[in-house]
Amino acid sequence: MKKMKPLQSLISASMVIAIAFTSCNDKKEEGSTTTVTPVEQSNADNSQQKLEANKKLVTEFYQAFFGDKDSTSIDKYVGDNIIQHSPLFEDGKIAFKDALRPFYTNPNITKKTVDIKHIAAEGDKVWVMVKDVAPNGKEFARLDIFKIENGKITEHWVVEQAVPKESANKNTMF
Repeated sequence: MKKMKPLQSLISASMVIAIAFTSCNDKKEEGSTTTVTPVEQSNADNSQQKLEANKKLVTEFYQAFFGDKDSTSIDKYVGDNIIQHSPLFEDGKIAFKDALRPFYTNPNITKKTVDIKHIAAEGDKVWVMVKDVAPNGKEFARLDIFKIENGKITEHWVVEQAVPKESANKNTMF
């Protein structure tokens, strides 16, 4: 009888562990549904609306500045203390505007519709991939990332690459 006691304890402990794991299982039985509360749905809707609003802000800025060459778009869409991650730009709205003055005052660069190939948003960031054509006809792929806070662009990253004439594959850069 003495040898059975540890075996019974082991079996009992195993059953308790098995019951505990079974009750913690996330899997829903077939036919069960998950209820989303109105607050959770409202938060999800608000989050999606904010992402869409941020994408719209970036799209409008991109078209106004790079497409329409409207220098006042910087005042409208960019925060005073914008942080730049490009080595070509100093921080701050005034420095950004000054650095881009040659672009928007150049008569050889005409107004156009910007060619945004991809746009995505997550949290407070918006990514745009743009196909751009320089005045000399050279094509560029540009990826800009913008951080949005309180309806203004407050941080900016940019990477660009000339589109090569030949590619090692049949895919485009866009």
